[in-house]
Amino acid sequence: MSSYRIIGLFALLWGVTACERPTPPLAEGKEPAYDLTGYLQEQTARLQQEQPPVLKSVITKGQPTETAQMEEMDWEKELAIFQEVDLSRPALRDFYKEERHTLPNGSTVSIFTKDAEAAAPVERLQLTVSPFQKLERLEAVVLEENLLFYSKRNISLTAEPGSGNLSGYRVEGVQKLIFGDSLRYRVDANL
Repeated sequence: MSSYRIIGLFALLWGVTACERPTPPLAEGKEPAYDLTGYLQEQTARLQQEQPPVLKSVITKGQPTETAQMEEMDWEKELAIFQEVDLSRPALRDFYKEERHTLPNGSTVSIFTKDAEAAAPVERLQLTVSPFQKLERLEAVVLEENLLFYSKRNISLTAEPGSGNLSGYRVEGVQKLIFGDSLRYRVDANL
């Protein structure tokens, strides 16, 4: 079975356990670090229209690396995992402690760390935003666990300096079904 089929199987299982949530308004009195949903919607629309070639690699434990040049992709599906880490929803914002730091180049780093008692999937989120409010980098740790399924993913997204346009992303993680073996994988995409 190829790595793409294995990843597809686990993506299907994850999709069955996840539910689609609309993006409600921001929590009252809290200014978001960055409009991540707006950014992802803008990038999705741009990439759907332009369809740039993407070099995509999939690595799974025990399998050779599979690399392919993708000429057309469904960007809404590709970037859906990053929509999950938007913490501006009122039900989530209150579960996180935020720290903001300014870098010497003027960029702002915002780090959100989940309260230990919170039942939210995003363990940690780090956003680096330029002085011109352009996303430079996103890093997050997402943990989902129930009686049948365990998944931990480290995701990252990088953007071109200046324009803020998406330049690449990585999803690295482990998934385990209660009666199955663990699957360790990494997906890299470079535009």
